[in-house]
Formats: sequence, C-alpha cells, structure tokens
Amino acid sequence: MKTVVYTSDKKTHFFKELKSIWRDIKSSNFLAYQMTKRDIQSQHRQSLLGFFWILAPVIINSLVWLFLNGAGVVKVSTPEGTPYPVFVILGTTIWSIFAETIQSPITSVNSGKSIISKINFPKEALLMKGFYTSIFNLIIKMVPIIGILIIYNISPSWNLLLFPFYILAITIFAFTIGLIITPLGLIYTDISKILITGIPFLMYLTPVVYAVPTIGVFKFLFKFNPLTYLINDTRNTLVGAEIHSLMFTIILTAVSFIVLLIGLVIFRKSMPIVIEKIAG
Repeated sequence: MKTVVYTSDKKTHFFKELKSIWRDIKSSNFLAYQMTKRDIQSQHRQSLLGFFWILAPVIINSLVWLFLNGAGVVKVSTPEGTPYPVFVILGTTIWSIFAETIQSPITSVNSGKSIISKINFPKEALLMKGFYTSIFNLIIKMVPIIGILIIYNISPSWNLLLFPFYILAITIFAFTIGLIITPLGLIYTDISKILITGIPFLMYLTPVVYAVPTIGVFKFLFKFNPLTYLINDTRNTLVGAEIHSLMFTIILTAVSFIVLLIGLVIFRKSMPIVIEKIAG
C-alpha cells in the first residue's frame, strides 16, 4: 500500500493550485455525491418525521415570533402591504439557508476528521458534501415559502426572476465565510462554538423577524450589516416588492467568489498542517 506523508509546501502558484483544485473537485464529485446521499439517508432513515426536521427550526422560530406578536408581548413593524406571517416565515427560512450554509464547510470536514488522516483522497470532496447537503436542505425549505405565498394569495412579479440569483448570492457569501474559518475550526473547537452562539445573535441585527429600525443605534448597526440588504431583497423578490440593492448584491457576490477561490487555496495548503495537528 502506498504511504502518503503530509508536508507543508510553502511554494504556491495561485492559478496552478486553482487548476489542481478544479481537477480534484471533478474527480471526487461522485465520492461527494455518495457521501451526501449516505448522510441524508442515515439521518432520516430511522426518523418518524423524516425531512420535517429540516423545516422544524424554521417553523418553531416563526411560531414563536407569531405568538409574541399576536399576544402583544412585542410590537413588530413590517413593510407596508406585507402580512407579518409572510414576513417572518420568509425571513426565517432565508436566514436558515444562510445559517446552515455558513456552518456546512466546517461541519462536513469535521464529520470526516477520523478518516482524513488515514485515507488519501481529495479533501475538497468533504467541502462538496457540505455544499450538496445545503442545496438539498434548501430545496426542502422551499416548501414553506411556496405554502405561505399560496395561503396569502401573493402573486409573483417579474422580481421573482431574481430570486435564484439572490439565493445564490447568500449561498456563496455564507459558504465563503465558512470555508475561510474551516482550517482554524478543525484545530480549535472554539470556532464551531462561536458560530453556534454568534449566528442566532446576528439574526437580531438583521431584518429577519422585524423591519430595519428607523431610529437609534440599531438603525446604524443594521445599515452596516450586508445581510440586511441580502435578506430584504431576497424576501422582496418573493412578495413583489421593490428591489433596493441589486448592484450591492452583484458586487458582494463577485467579491465573495474571488475570496472563495482564495479560500479554496488556503484550505488546500493548510490541510497538511491541520492533519498533522489533529492526527498528533
């Protein structure tokens, strides 16, 4: 059996690395697909409610805020013409897509931590597994979106054509952030804990369950949060409201894609060091 010794190669040619990464992604695509299929089947095979658990966080979070608003415990403002149940269900669903995607790289690679130091295979397959799992869950999460639009008889406008682009923008933005922090997250478990703790907090600085405040310090916090524009415009594409930040989203997506390529190279070059650390 061939013995593979992992060492750190300090010489890096960026575009050659990208070409090599692309070649490994293509060659390991079937492996990533099979790992994704196996994980999805194992997670839901012995579950009575099956795929419902993918939707459970969205449904529970939405019901909590609908109850608080309906009981008068909190007074939530929404854009004129958008019923609050529509606003909150769309918002929490879109947010769950972001939250899950940002955690998918580190979660997926962590799940393969026991084999990455023992078996020589393209580690990008683990990233692709996380990405495929996020896409699968995203498709399932379209169910409440379609359901709430039908219930409230909201007719789509031409803006609906931009919905796939905005979902792609959120996915690339989130996956890029997750990828950048994955090497450190494999060595230090604190990174995963910070993500788990920080993402719910960040939701309250984003117009997920209530509109952007018009006064006070939170108005400025929302303004400097890029997710404010992504979440608002993605929801607007579904309810037929005006799109406000298309150019910002295009620029953010382009920058995210460039950083994603850099992140892939960093991930590839750092894996020998990471494997040495976790294997030792």
